[in-house]
Formats: sequence, structure tokens, C-alpha cells
Amino acid sequence: MSRTIKSAIDTRLADFKIGDALENRILNNCYNTRKIGKRPFTIAAAVIIFAMLWISVIGATITSFHKLLYIVNPHAEQFLQPIELTSEDNGVKMEVIAAMSDDDAAIAYISLQDLTADRVDKDIDLYNYSITEMRAFTSEVISYDEASKTAIIRLLANGGSKLNGKKATLHVDSFLSGKQTNDSFDTGIDLAKLISASTAKAIPLNMDFVSGGGGDLFVKFKEKGTIDILKTDEMNIPLSNINYAHISNIGMIDGRLHVQTKWTGDGIDDHGTFNLVNNLGHRIYPSNVYFGVDENGETKRGNEYVEYIFEINETELNDYKLIADYFTTHENYTEGNWQVTFVFEAIEKGIEVDCDINLDGIIINKVSVSPIGVTLIGTGYEKANADDIRVSVNLTNENVLTLKSAIGQSEDGKIISKYMPLEPIKLVDVKEITINGNIVELK
Repeated sequence: MSRTIKSAIDTRLADFKIGDALENRILNNCYNTRKIGKRPFTIAAAVIIFAMLWISVIGATITSFHKLLYIVNPHAEQFLQPIELTSEDNGVKMEVIAAMSDDDAAIAYISLQDLTADRVDKDIDLYNYSITEMRAFTSEVISYDEASKTAIIRLLANGGSKLNGKKATLHVDSFLSGKQTNDSFDTGIDLAKLISASTAKAIPLNMDFVSGGGGDLFVKFKEKGTIDILKTDEMNIPLSNINYAHISNIGMIDGRLHVQTKWTGDGIDDHGTFNLVNNLGHRIYPSNVYFGVDENGETKRGNEYVEYIFEINETELNDYKLIADYFTTHENYTEGNWQVTFVFEAIEKGIEVDCDINLDGIIINKVSVSPIGVTLIGTGYEKANADDIRVSVNLTNENVLTLKSAIGQSEDGKIISKYMPLEPIKLVDVKEITINGNIVELK
């Protein structure tokens, strides 16, 4: 029996009262049993049966909301709003267990349980999902019970003020499971030797037709309109233990290293990336563009190819290894129609203070703290990864909560970035906020 269930049982039994008459009868019978041969066994059996029945009643009354509290924090009850509404489709049951929102973000805790198969696991990943009025989302599995095939997932969306006191519909259309991920590994490619022995053939790519991309160069590529990329399928270099993608070309274009991959698997969300690493551990990360080609080899919108583009000179290639990183596929893609409509109730108003922190061009001029997390408001976030900003909450009992970046948004020229703990923050216990060593005292 787990400690949490035991605690619940102890709590429920503590409230169970026995009347004086029943208490006297029990005591008298226990005393008299010494004179009757089989009487003790009879009473013991009755007590065991009673206890089993009582525990069954307790188990039946422990709601999904209270189970969530034991996972997150029992003290979170003062912040979380119980919802406990379910939707079932395609043999999978979704339950919205609880929710809360502040001016910056909205959180919903949901569970997914497979009633007929094994499509819900500890690595389940929501694929298509939405919350009314919200635009950006993240999701994270916080608990998985293998016996019941149930995962509890925390969803976070930006712009919580749009939902406060209003009806919202949480809609899940599909999810992924059966995750298979390869750790980082050296491709073993001698970049300098390969580049010197080949001549890169380039083809034009209209950036209006790319289906996605990212990195420091992506905005420049979009502004340029058309860029040169490698001609497709000039090479076929396999990647160790990966059967859903291979390198289809490598070359230098306009003083940059291009590594082109072709994705051949059936997985709807197969993905991975590369980086360059030297002997000192210095890494160079790429920008990338997603595209497809037609039967004539002309580029078009699609996801069949990804071209990774590195800012590195050809003379430096001898010093770097090409590392394949986080190549991932999923065995299962499950679709359905799960939706629940409920009202988001705003939690208590947070604490907001002005500050003046400059982190190498990232200017933070306002910090707010609510039970959901810490919000940084400022400018210049495009100069660094949000994960490079380390945020922690110093409590009055000398404990420290380390937070991680969860979601960001742009509003009226300002960048708003939310940093969250696993459990809600009790504002009365907050002493100060630390941002990369800079202390912000709360008034």
C-alpha cells in the first residue's frame, strides 16, 4: 500500500466515530470470548471483513483531484480548481482533473487512460490539442500508473487573463506514444575530407514555400526571400541505428556548411538535429529549413527534407565532429475527439515589482510572482535562449525553488516569459527572486 493511500485511509478512519453502545458491546464481546472456543476467530473475521469493506469505500471516494494533490502537493488544494469532467473516444478516456490561471498563464491537469490497449505510456506526447483563446502551449507528463495505463499531464498555455472567469474548451485530437530516442552520437563523418573531395551543387529554395525552420539565420533567410540549398539525394549516408532518416547531401554554400537529411519513416513527428563539437566541448548549433521536392526535383512545401546550416568556415572543419542529436520517432499515433468545457477561475493576485537587470542585452524591467510561477517582462530575449536565464525562488524557511522556463509570448513590444515550479508557490512564503545571481526583493 502506498504512503499516499495509507495517509488517505488514516485520515478517513480518524473521522470514523463509534457510538458508546456499540463500543460497550464490542468490549464486552471481546472479554467474553475467552470462555468460548471459536468465538475469537469469528470476531476477528468480522473485523477483517468490516475493515476490507471500509477500505473499499474509502478507495472509491478518493477522487482524481485528491490523487493529483498527493502527486503535486497536498497544499496545492488552495490554488487548484477541481474540474473532474471526462470525455471518452476511441477506447481512451480523458479527464480534466483541475485547472488554475493567472494574468499570464493557464494550467490544466488532465489524465489519459487507455481502456482497451497500450497506447498510453510514460512518454505520451500530446500532438494536436488546444484551449479556447490560447495560442501557445506546452505539455509535460508528471505521473504515470502502469497498472491502470493512466498518465497525468500538465498543460500550460499563455495569456491566462483571457480565460479568467470564462468558459473554455480543452480539445485533444491526437497523441503520440511508444517513443524511441537515440542519444547523441558521433556520425563518424570526416567533414574536411568529404568537402574537399566533392563540389556542392546548389538549387534555389523560395522561403515562402518552406514548411518550417528555425535558428539564428532563419529570419535572415525569410527576409532574403530565396536562398541556395544543396541539390537533393546526391549522397546517401546512413545514421547508426536510425532507419527513418539519412544524410542526403553535405556541402559548403556561401561560406556555410550545409547538412541535408531525408526523412523516410512513417512517423508523423520523426525529428532530430545535428551540432558541431570540437575537442574543447564548444558547440555550434545550426539553423534549419524544411522543404519537399516534386518529381522534377524542384523545391516545394513539405517535410521530406531538412537542411541544417552552420556558421563555420571550411578551414575550421578539421577541428569539429558532426554530432547527431536527439533523433526521435514514435511507434503509435492515436487520433480521437476528446473535449471538455469548463470555467477557469482566476487564482489570487500575484506580487509585481519593478527592477533593472541587464543580462548581456536581455533587459528585465519587471518581475511578477503568482502561485503558478515567476514571470519576467522585458526586451532583448531574442539574443539568448530562455533556458540560459536561471530563475529561483528563495523562501522564508531558507529553502530554494528552482524553476524552469515553460512558455513565452510577445505583447506590446515586450517579451513575457514564464518560469514554473512543479508545485504551486505559496506567496506568503516567498522572500525574494534570484535571476542569474541578481536578487529581486519583493515588497
